[in-house]
Amino acid sequence: MIVTAVTLPLAIRLSIIEKLGISLPKPNALAQQVIRPLKVKQVDVEKIVKTKKCAGCDLSNLNLSGLDLTGADFRNTNLSNANLTNTILEDAKMSGVRLDKANLKGADLQGADLKKSSLKGANFTNAQMMNISMIYADLSNANLHHAELRDADLTGAKIEKADLTGASLYGTHLTEANLTGANFSKANLRYANLHKAVMQGTNTSGADLRLAIMPDGSSPYGTSEY
Repeated sequence: MIVTAVTLPLAIRLSIIEKLGISLPKPNALAQQVIRPLKVKQVDVEKIVKTKKCAGCDLSNLNLSGLDLTGADFRNTNLSNANLTNTILEDAKMSGVRLDKANLKGADLQGADLKKSSLKGANFTNAQMMNISMIYADLSNANLHHAELRDADLTGAKIEKADLTGASLYGTHLTEANLTGANFSKANLRYANLHKAVMQGTNTSGADLRLAIMPDGSSPYGTSEY
């Protein structure tokens, strides 16, 4: 009878199935079996501190302030809106990291690798960032007020509308960086390399540009003065 019912209209087939006592799963019940809610993975901060490794993790909105994470591996990790104030991240591997709107005020990032990272709107006020690598990083609207960026590499970085008031960029590489609308007032740019940098609407009032290489390859103070 079941074989014959295959060729019958839908209403007749359902009637036959009901008479045979065959129960069909409800559509909603079936959907719940197929589409199950994802379980939120709990972040073990103690484990992160111990192993100093969480590459590719979602650590957004996490509080890691004041911790010693020297040499930590956070490559391709999401740390957006994270609290990293006064956190030690010296020599940390953080290429491809997302630190959008993260708070890194007073953080120690000396020698860290943040190549191709997203740092939009992040707060780096008074952060120690000497010898840091931020090649092709996005620092749009970031706050680098009085940050220490001596000998940092920001080649090709996007620094549009960022605030670098009073920052130290002594010998910093800014080659081909986009500095449109950035504020470098009273910043130390001595010996900085700005070759081919985009400086439309960039504020350099009161900045120290002695022996800096300008976007056109020239230096306003020549090459003999030290």
